[in-house]
Amino acid sequence: MTNIMPFDKTIFLILPILILSACSTNQATGRNQFTGLMPASQEAQIGTQEHQKILKQFGGAVKDKALRDYVTRVGEKIVPHTERKDVKYTFTLLDSPVVNAFALPGGYVYVTRGILTLANNEADLAGVIAHEIGHVTARHSAERYSTSVLTSIGASILSAAIKVDGASQALGLGANLYLSSYSRSQEHESDDLGIRYLSRAGYDTMGMANFLKSLEASSILEKKEAGKSTQKRT
Repeated sequence: MTNIMPFDKTIFLILPILILSACSTNQATGRNQFTGLMPASQEAQIGTQEHQKILKQFGGAVKDKALRDYVTRVGEKIVPHTERKDVKYTFTLLDSPVVNAFALPGGYVYVTRGILTLANNEADLAGVIAHEIGHVTARHSAERYSTSVLTSIGASILSAAIKVDGASQALGLGANLYLSSYSRSQEHESDDLGIRYLSRAGYDTMGMANFLKSLEASSILEKKEAGKSTQKRT
């Protein structure tokens, strides 16, 4: 009689092979990373699919063409100095007062009009955009997605192995919480890449730090104003 290995044990043997086969060395960072579950060739498609959702969520793009063109112009000054030549970048100025900036796979970079109110000069804005481009070149979204999928698979297997109802859901929740934002190391990596691109593009490399100072000052002011409003109501 042929012995057939149980499914859960087979998966435990396959997972390490899957991880190794899905790892690659990033040309921008030189770091070996697990990104294979979101191939670079599919990133543009994913970004395109999500772009309309982002526009709807944040009130669409700013109508002022001059402002939109300004953001795009700053972004396009940085792009030639990045390592990934397979990415075609799209820069969007969102019509939202919320101070926010982020990027999607495939080179979709977003800044809000709230960002512009805090940027003291072009170098500050360039620092924000360069940081988001850093996330794209470092393939942080692909890394986070691939890790999330693998974590979900592992949680399902463990749930079946230990035969405890709800174990998969509990482990999945923990993974979602951990992966809900970029890790500190990814943020630092994007900072380093952003400074590299600012320097290559001829911008003041302190632009990123200067913007963060403005952001911190704005946050402190908002908290003070909120405190005053609370005191008035009591």
